[in-house]
Amino acid sequence: MNVAARTAVGAGPEVLEVLSAPDDPRHAARRFRVWKIWRFSHADGLLADPSRFLRDAGTWGDGEDVDLPALLGRLREQFLLVDDVDAYRQRFALKGSLLDREHFGNYHQQLGQHFFYARTDPTRWWLQQKFTTDLAEIRKDTLYGAVQDRFLDRWLPSRVRTGMRVLDLGCGAGTIARKMSTLGASVVGLDPNPEYIKLAAERAVADEQFAVCPLGEPGALDHLEAGSFDAIYMSDALLFYFVPYIPGKPLDVNAFVAEIRRLLKPGGLFLSLEPHPVFYLLPWLGSTDRPFTIISEYWTSLWRINPPLGRLCRPFLDQGFMICGVEEVRCDADDPHVDTRAARFAAEFPLWLLLEFRSPAP
Repeated sequence: MNVAARTAVGAGPEVLEVLSAPDDPRHAARRFRVWKIWRFSHADGLLADPSRFLRDAGTWGDGEDVDLPALLGRLREQFLLVDDVDAYRQRFALKGSLLDREHFGNYHQQLGQHFFYARTDPTRWWLQQKFTTDLAEIRKDTLYGAVQDRFLDRWLPSRVRTGMRVLDLGCGAGTIARKMSTLGASVVGLDPNPEYIKLAAERAVADEQFAVCPLGEPGALDHLEAGSFDAIYMSDALLFYFVPYIPGKPLDVNAFVAEIRRLLKPGGLFLSLEPHPVFYLLPWLGSTDRPFTIISEYWTSLWRINPPLGRLCRPFLDQGFMICGVEEVRCDADDPHVDTRAARFAAEFPLWLLLEFRSPAP
């Protein structure tokens, strides 16, 4: 496996000898057993095994018996053998278009390209990853349910109480807003998708108000009164201010943080639940009971979708916020609702990070 390029080949042990000395003339007369095991495993789901190879060797079949030229071609195709290092390094760049296969691009570009060729509706696909078909609840059979949803059920009662006024940015169909309103808070939910807002309003169970809002656009929150919220909640969306969904069109994170500060009461909380800056989307390696992973980037955000921790916090610290809470959100290793490998990996390596920022007092 090339963990930097996220590619892999199934091979017998004799192939390792070729990789260690590809020009050795003794290989010319040999035959080699190989298996095509690379796959875009993200197509299985947003939180499916991101390792990008067929996990179960029992499904590999008999493989192919190939000569040396065919083997070298396979190894070059999967970047396990690189002849031109400079050309290889240039592949680690953003895609120029959906048709660009010369550059790896970032994670969202790879998904977009997959959807394009598979003729998949990306909006529908994204919804299906986190929510039940009717968008009423978070799915229990994915890590969204096993990690994020169960964590919020335990954690929110310690932060949300009767009488609080809370702003839920990117509220979707109102799933988390309902959790907070049932704890006694008055919740305002904003989202750019009219369909989500319609569903959220229809399903409101307590003190909840929902409105369509073009989040991310300048002035989107101007209609909200300054100092009117005790807390602002946001999940799986702050990352787009650091790693734009559309490359080359960055959002203004400093302006966003200034707006958060304007809307919060002095001492109010901004609650951010985001994919973990280190472990989210890393390959799930090792045996089920002893998982491990390999980190191939940190400051660079190519495969990762969230910035390093320091970069994530800096815009808030620069505007006077204080970090008053940190939770690395893990899974129960024996969660019965999700795949065992997923549960064991997410129990060892947290896939979400909860940060609490307190707004400055006057």
